[in-house]
Amino acid sequence: MRKLGISLLFCLAMVSGLNAQTDSLKTTKQLQEFLVAGIRASEKQPIPLCILNRNQIDKLYYGADIPTLLQSTPSLNAYSDNGTGIGYSYFRLRGMDQTRINTTINGIPVNDPENQGVYFNNFADLASSAEDIQVQRGIGTSSNGSAAFGGSVAIQTRSLSQTATSGLNMGFGSFGSSRLSAELQTGLLENHFMVYARLGQVKTNGYRNNSGAQVQSYQFSLGYQNKKSFLKFNFLGGNAASQLAYVGLDKATFEASPQTNPFVNGESDAFKQYFNQIQYTYQLRPNQSINLSLYLVKSQAPKFQYLFQGGVGFDYFNMLGSPFIINNGDTTLPSSFMSSYRLDQTFVGGFATYNARFGKLDINAGLHLNQFKSDHFMEVNWADVLPAGIGPNHQVYFNTGLKREQSAFLKLNYDLSSKLSLFTDIQLRSTNFTYTEKTMEFRPSYGTVEPMNWLFVNPRLGLKYLLNNRHSVYAMAGMSSREPTRFDYFQDDYATHEIKQNEIKPEQLLDIEMGYAYHSAALNVKINLFAMEFQNQIVATGALNNFGYPITGNIGRSSRRGIEMELQGKLNSHLGFAINSALSNNTVAHLSQTFYDAGFNPIEVKEFNNSSLALSPRSIQQITIQSLWFKELVAFDLMGRFVSMQYLDNTAFKGLSLPAFHYLDAMLTINLKKYFNSSSPCISFRANNILNQAYASSGSVSGYSALDASGQRTQTSLYFPAATRNFFLTLSLKF
Repeated sequence: MRKLGISLLFCLAMVSGLNAQTDSLKTTKQLQEFLVAGIRASEKQPIPLCILNRNQIDKLYYGADIPTLLQSTPSLNAYSDNGTGIGYSYFRLRGMDQTRINTTINGIPVNDPENQGVYFNNFADLASSAEDIQVQRGIGTSSNGSAAFGGSVAIQTRSLSQTATSGLNMGFGSFGSSRLSAELQTGLLENHFMVYARLGQVKTNGYRNNSGAQVQSYQFSLGYQNKKSFLKFNFLGGNAASQLAYVGLDKATFEASPQTNPFVNGESDAFKQYFNQIQYTYQLRPNQSINLSLYLVKSQAPKFQYLFQGGVGFDYFNMLGSPFIINNGDTTLPSSFMSSYRLDQTFVGGFATYNARFGKLDINAGLHLNQFKSDHFMEVNWADVLPAGIGPNHQVYFNTGLKREQSAFLKLNYDLSSKLSLFTDIQLRSTNFTYTEKTMEFRPSYGTVEPMNWLFVNPRLGLKYLLNNRHSVYAMAGMSSREPTRFDYFQDDYATHEIKQNEIKPEQLLDIEMGYAYHSAALNVKINLFAMEFQNQIVATGALNNFGYPITGNIGRSSRRGIEMELQGKLNSHLGFAINSALSNNTVAHLSQTFYDAGFNPIEVKEFNNSSLALSPRSIQQITIQSLWFKELVAFDLMGRFVSMQYLDNTAFKGLSLPAFHYLDAMLTINLKKYFNSSSPCISFRANNILNQAYASSGSVSGYSALDASGQRTQTSLYFPAATRNFFLTLSLKF
């Protein structure tokens, strides 16, 4: 890692003395696009993808975070803990959660390397300064960080502009929700420098009780350009404070009192996450460029308050309790205590890419190295019973995870003819994980973890054929493998037993994608068929542990197969439409499920064949009617969405499922820029769930797989309620 950093800094120093020249806007934009060109897909490649550009983001984003924003793309289902989309919010793509989605910001991996989670809440309002967001479905192209299974999300922050601009966004809505952000582009200074800055805040009281969230965020970018080079510094991040609401409701509570939140004792958390990046691109020749980047990400959890009530012990689907062990071996168990889980993480890395065009051949090659160190520890803030020698805020455990990753890729796109192109992509990825635990005076170690090492080769091959200037078809096949996460092994925040690497097998995926596209001035069509064949897929059982993480495990062979469609068109000069449709069949070939009695004794093993995978709806449909009136002064959009029934575990048991749901949103936009020369005001009024539907887009199951005396299953469905009818009003000013 040190050698990589020295090499990159040496390259930056070598080019700092280049003669300064004022570049054209086109050259500036092109150089900035080179910064992330190596890890993003292009329209020439046989990859199913959607790109939300700056104008689309401005239109759709009102404060609800990126998962809600991305619901305008196929096969994606979003939900949030507090029901508003502001605060802790998540999405699933093709039925797979965010731990299976590769997410990057300017090429920086965002997935936590240990557990692969992504928490947009930590730096909420990033959409305010996103230049564009690319969503690839399936394994896509090679990227930095964990391998993509469900897809990848590549976020590019605001490009620096030679033109000075500024903007202000103010909004407020239901449930005490609000948004305030201000941004500034300085334009070109001294023929070389450009600066972008944004400060923002989003907050809400939450639809559910005691589920408020407040996040302050920032982004600052400084650029220095020469004729053939561009140097950019990016600093972005946020401070988040949230009341916890990640526990679902049983059916009776959901129907009678959907705003209920079982957390009523001040359970809350705070998180800080700061991204720091240096990017450099140099255009060797008109057809060649090199791109270098260093990054440092600091993350801290000052608190994660969780109240244990009514005794502490081992619950199969919750964390191992933290009893206080005194020196003579006796165990002291408080009946209630408030715990505070803490994190302190440092993520440092760098990557380099080379992009070139030689006649019919495009080349993208890249190298990526990083190291992630994460300290996990818990303190007891107070307890009704404390053994001698333990006071308030006593540290109960402390452990450290260290993960390193090295990867390299080569992508080739060759024009076999004027109509047919061949794409190939191969990635070599190596990663290792070590775990150490601090010896505590009053608590034993429950287990050790052997050092783990993985090596993966992920190849892809595809063809794209242009039938004519409107019609095209493509096909792509690829294989991807990825390692289990820390939580897959631990199911907790520390090792609960002696853990060996081969306890959980790496996931393997064969992904086949075939598509057709049609483009004209009046109609755009994209149709994609996919078959994702898994071996040892790691899936959620439906239950959550005390941190809100899914309890997971390997299954044998499983598959996700379906069809996705995008239609965009104009009915006339005033009316347009957009349709996103996804139909899929998501099954596990064979599953053995052990059931227990009330004393947690195994009593029966049941076999399930071709069962449905959890939280993987067969149908996701979205239809939007778009209209423009009075010479584009007024725009009105009406969006309807339908998501079919979802099972909550992998046994296709109807008693553990979420009902299908639908809702209708509307948005009215009044653009007054024609009447104001300096401020370009725009007023947007959004009405969500205008039919006031009671629905839950995600959920979990209670307890463990148990049978009562009559042989009936005792688990119940838990629903994460979405907000009923709500509104948000936004005023945007651009200067």
